[in-house]
Amino acid sequence: MGDFHKGSDFNGLPDELVRHLKLHRYIDGLTRVDDDFQTSRRRLDPAFRYARSVLVDVFYDHILACRWDNYAQQPLADFASQVYRGLEDCYHLLSPGLQQQLPRMIKDDWLSSYRRTDIVARVLGRLEQRLGGKIPLASGYAQLGLWRPQLEADFEAFMTTTDRRVRHWKDRH
Repeated sequence: MGDFHKGSDFNGLPDELVRHLKLHRYIDGLTRVDDDFQTSRRRLDPAFRYARSVLVDVFYDHILACRWDNYAQQPLADFASQVYRGLEDCYHLLSPGLQQQLPRMIKDDWLSSYRRTDIVARVLGRLEQRLGGKIPLASGYAQLGLWRPQLEADFEAFMTTTDRRVRHWKDRH
């Protein structure tokens, strides 16, 4: 939902949902300053320029889904179901874009499907379409195959640092 809720107006949203949105934005902000994320970004072909951050973000989502059991006690399928139920429970609060996407998100189990490389390729293609073809994200998929071991190592380091930062953030919020 964090990618669908724009701006800082949280009026009318339940406190728990606001907390999740703020945490999502906090983690997104970490990617701009984290050394390991930036190392991954620099690994990718410079021809992708600013799109390298988007590529790494999608690649990290894929790696997280693949290695979910290393980071969570709850199985990914159970977590995904919990997220989908939570979104359905606050459907009336969702942006129109997310309301429109939610049935497909649930039906195709987007969160768990990130484990599959064909889904990563499809996501990049759809993102490219949404951006009007201005950024060649679909062709960036090949970078995952070229750099996978290094990206996985960067991701592990990123998660170690992020886990510590998120625990600190949660203690304060």
